[in-house]
Amino acid sequence: MKKNLYLIICFCTLILVSGCTKIHKHSAKDPYPEKKPRKERVYFTYGMKSKKASASGDTYIVKKGDTLYSISLLYDVNYIKIAKWNNIKSPYRVSIGDQIIIKSNKYRKKITKSKKKIKFASNIKWVRPHNGRVSKEFSYSDVGKKGIDISGNIGDKIYSSSGGIVVYAGNGIKGYGNLVIIKHNDTFLTAYAHTNKILVEEDSVVEKGEVIAELGDTDSIKPLLHFQIRKNGKSVDPEKYLP
Repeated sequence: MKKNLYLIICFCTLILVSGCTKIHKHSAKDPYPEKKPRKERVYFTYGMKSKKASASGDTYIVKKGDTLYSISLLYDVNYIKIAKWNNIKSPYRVSIGDQIIIKSNKYRKKITKSKKKIKFASNIKWVRPHNGRVSKEFSYSDVGKKGIDISGNIGDKIYSSSGGIVVYAGNGIKGYGNLVIIKHNDTFLTAYAHTNKILVEEDSVVEKGEVIAELGDTDSIKPLLHFQIRKNGKSVDPEKYLP
């Protein structure tokens, strides 16, 4: 009798436990969604070309759209030095296929100052190319581009920081997008990168404060103006010159 009672209790307990247990059916997990390829950020990488050339030199083959000024920007070398190394006379024209020798630091002697008076910073009146917030300040430690980034909206007007001649207008330099370079005198150049639309042509004369382009995001991860001032081929902090 006791044995039968024990069996009945065990059977009831088993039914009770099985009734309270939920059976979970796990459906097959969806495969991970395919990720869009990450946009390449060349911002901090392409400067290695300039760094390598400064150590061991390089030979650059001129492509369509290149000018001596864009090549000098690429290598962080004064265009006058490059012209001298390659026997290129003023007005410093280059042709597609030309081999441009870039010498290493060993051969980059400082240019001796001429006795003739030339314009320097004190004689140039600067204006800001855009009045947006500076989102990236100048740094001498950057391997590549050395300038400032100014935030803005696509289509904003970009102004020439001073009067001069447009010596480059194109998109042939990796990492700069649509780029404008203006020569102000034998000492100073300015560069305006990542523009959405270029509004000036090469060899055109521009006035201080003239609209030269529209702000954009070409070859950039967001809309901005990357602005440089080059003094004798080397980048200097724009904030020391701009009002």
